[in-house]
Amino acid sequence: MTPRRLPLAPSAALARRGVLLAGPALLLAGCGLLPTGGADESSPGTGAGDAEGADEEPAVDPATSATLDLTTVEVSDEIVAGGLMQRLETSETLIQPYAQVTVTATTLLDSLTAEQFTALTGQEAPLPDGADPFGDESPATTLLPGELKKFLLTSWESTDPDWAPAPQHVLTALHITHLRNDDIRLDSAEEGDAERRGTVLAIVDASPDADAVTLRAEIGDEVQEISLVDGTIVATPAPRMYSGGLEVQVSDATMLDTKVPDGFAQEYMTLLGTVESAYLTPFINSGVDYGGNLNWAGEGEIFLVVELGWDRDFSSNVEDLTEMVLVLPDGTELRSAQDQFTLFYGEPFVATFTIPADLDTATVKIMPRFGQVLDEDFEQVEDPVTATLTFA
Repeated sequence: MTPRRLPLAPSAALARRGVLLAGPALLLAGCGLLPTGGADESSPGTGAGDAEGADEEPAVDPATSATLDLTTVEVSDEIVAGGLMQRLETSETLIQPYAQVTVTATTLLDSLTAEQFTALTGQEAPLPDGADPFGDESPATTLLPGELKKFLLTSWESTDPDWAPAPQHVLTALHITHLRNDDIRLDSAEEGDAERRGTVLAIVDASPDADAVTLRAEIGDEVQEISLVDGTIVATPAPRMYSGGLEVQVSDATMLDTKVPDGFAQEYMTLLGTVESAYLTPFINSGVDYGGNLNWAGEGEIFLVVELGWDRDFSSNVEDLTEMVLVLPDGTELRSAQDQFTLFYGEPFVATFTIPADLDTATVKIMPRFGQVLDEDFEQVEDPVTATLTFA
């Protein structure tokens, strides 16, 4: 499946599900880990070598400077890092089971002092460029990223998005990538262990592409990536999740209120049924109740989960032979991933459909029909129960 670039604006449905944007960065600022100030601080900085009010960078003494050769390093001192970065308030939020990732702060730096380098990396500064490794020269006092390069310093945070439907036996593998290569393997996120945060130092082009450094989240063969440069989603198998959201509006739902002869002593089985709610999801690995382990939806598709209210009395003799379809605007009828017997056998009364990702509306049609175990000739058919679904 070919990943596609997505719009910058996060969907309302994601915000409704608890997506955090500026919040984590504001917490850092409240703890003194990020600088506070005006709105102009939200853009990347120009580096430790800036002279306030000057038009040009001061000259670097080559006798006391060293050019570094590194890809990505996990930062150990968040206080020093926080003093160098600015809040990123425009980050999108990558979302999948056990990973809800937002870039909270970032900056581009022209240079680092030896003290900053040691605090960030835990390493001593190297000797100046060209120094005799066997001589008695002191370590460099200024560290440089190289010609037409900058240091990228960036922080991210991930929480549990409470994915629906809740996945079973699934974990999300996490990596920091540099120039499309896995560079740092992070602890995988799973049920009960999803909270993650980190700060990364990397060397990138002076005007880096969004995918120069990313956080990559993987389940199976599918990958999502969020840019640690600017917080945009740069790869996903589920673009609909970001461009259109996952919310579904249910309207004009009719209701079934009936009773079916039990066949014993003139008793009846009562039933009250309707379409209660629905939502979209690009990933299902939740067992037979939700159609099996469907994994990621195919390209141009997304899963629709329809939840029914189907309150009925128990009867050992009444058979619920009800069927359900999803009717598309062109009249096409789709069957659920569950077989009809499983769908109406017992709780949860849930139907899962695979639909086109660009679909705007569809109609749920439930055709109630009942029989009796001890009377093969008995049949009771009710008027269809319908509901209109509108996809945000």
